[in-house]
Amino acid sequence: MTDIYTRPTGSKATAVGDRNRRRWSRYLRERIKSLVSPVAFMTAEEGHMLNEINRQRLASSKYPWQDRPTWTTTRIRIDQLATLSLLQKRHLKATGKEISKAEVLAALMATGLETIINHEDFGGTSA
Repeated sequence: MTDIYTRPTGSKATAVGDRNRRRWSRYLRERIKSLVSPVAFMTAEEGHMLNEINRQRLASSKYPWQDRPTWTTTRIRIDQLATLSLLQKRHLKATGKEISKAEVLAALMATGLETIINHEDFGGTSA
């Protein structure tokens, strides 16, 4: 039996405002800017934004200069996707509110960010 997260429909779980839905993304941005140079983060973000704009421009000759993209697509492994799905279910059960995979990922990243930045494999000094 598959146990895949499915979005709740027609319930209070979906009635969460846009501002609240983006809470974990905002938190991640605050954390990264407090741990690394804001200029370094903004430069990396702008680089990804330009890549997406170019991809969007090449993909659509009908509307070549649409709004700046806010989403990108990347491949992740099945175990990583399963983890996101599991956390979505736990969040829904605990709060009664829906959360997207992107928000779950932002929460994971924000929580572990300082540990990873300080790890020697990522330029830090601790192991």
